[in-house]
Parts: sequence; structure tokens; C-alpha cells
Amino acid sequence: YEHYTEYSKCLENTLTELVGEDVSGSISVEHSNDGSGIGAALLAASHSHYLDA
Repeated sequence: YEHYTEYSKCLENTLTELVGEDVSGSISVEHSNDGSGIGAALLAASHSHYLDA
């Protein structure tokens, strides 16, 4: 993501198509040095939320 500017543009365009311009305007997608670790934590947190329901 960090070195591929075309991917960044494609991701932003696809996000807009999926959720609309109003919602996509409030979403920020940025590079993170520990993206996989953060992603894994978010996935685990969301999964545990559904187990409680």
C-alpha cells in the first residue's frame, strides 16, 4: 500500500462505490507500520463482540 499509489486510489474509489460518498468522506485509510498486528486485534475484538451477543 505504501509504495503503490495506484492501489491507494483504487481502494478509495472502491470504498466510495461500496458505502457512498457521504460515508466514505468520513473514513480515512492510511499506512500503518504494524498494520497486520492492528488488523488482527480489530478482528479478534469484533469476533469476541459477536460471541457475547
